[in-house]
Amino acid sequence: MKSANPSIGELLAGHVDVVHTKWRFSLQKRIVELNGSKYVLYRFRSKKMMHRFEDALALLSGAGVPVQSVCARTSTLGEYLRHGHWLALSYLSGHPLGRSPGRLLMAELGKVMAKVNGISGPQSRSLFSRRRPELPHRAYLEMATGLDERQREWIGASLDRLQRLQGTQLTHGDLFVDNIIVMPDKTIGLIDYELMAYDHSGIELAGTLLRSFCRKNHTRRALVRAYMAACPPRLKTEWKQYCRDFVFAAAARLVLARQDRLRHIARKQRILDLRSALPFGPKTAEVARQRRAFQGIIRSAKKNEEYYLHVLSTMIDICIKNEGIGAVALLDKCDRSYRRTIARRQDGVKS
Repeated sequence: MKSANPSIGELLAGHVDVVHTKWRFSLQKRIVELNGSKYVLYRFRSKKMMHRFEDALALLSGAGVPVQSVCARTSTLGEYLRHGHWLALSYLSGHPLGRSPGRLLMAELGKVMAKVNGISGPQSRSLFSRRRPELPHRAYLEMATGLDERQREWIGASLDRLQRLQGTQLTHGDLFVDNIIVMPDKTIGLIDYELMAYDHSGIELAGTLLRSFCRKNHTRRALVRAYMAACPPRLKTEWKQYCRDFVFAAAARLVLARQDRLRHIARKQRILDLRSALPFGPKTAEVARQRRAFQGIIRSAKKNEEYYLHVLSTMIDICIKNEGIGAVALLDKCDRSYRRTIARRQDGVKS
């Protein structure tokens, strides 16, 4: 059955091509293709959560952020009894940001981030995830070894400074290249809203500066300048005063996230090994394909984890010596140190 505006029943029918699935504790995500068009489907545990998701999209759209539009939802008792609470979103036209965006695209991203962070709500509250946003300082102290007393004191003082801030800005929570869409008119749109939360917006800005697509000084400057020009005055003041603390918190969160990712992949590998040992398990070619995919994820996670750990271990001493250093200059020093470390390692391997 063809329809210009397919219903939830049509999008969940057996003949629909399922492109991707993802499970979280509070919601299920599914990307499907029907009649040449793709749709993103979310299944919620409750009608209240589904409405909260719609409200979040409405807030973003009202702030001028290009987001996916709702094109179908569970609307009748029959649909609910048969399928549960589902919401279908359209696909944003455009393409992912890419690994080497220029100044103009980074400036557009900064404006969009400022619009998102300009929305306020309850303090430190996740919208659709089990975990509340937490400052990662204590977790890093438990994990890190070899810190001296001055470094531990700086981390403790950083935690005290950030705990005094409100942390009530809406944040996307997962701003990597595939979730940032370049529209046909060169504006920026955002997709994947499962990790949205009310949190410290400066941590999200700092985390974006640490991402692999934003590790050049000119892209970092373009992002920060555009964000500062468009964000509310309070966020601008907080960034100028606490940007070093935001960088530390962002890097520590990214390290902890990579470690969670590696543990998750290890569990999936064990399950794959068990399934492949069964007589009715997946085919050998499919097992090999999944294992290659897992190895690629592991390599990427470990490489990024190494970079974030280097930033953490390097930036504290820099901040102790230069209390007023800006975020871009701080990360430039960390990057220079990281490149020297990699070069020494490569020279050691050659010799």
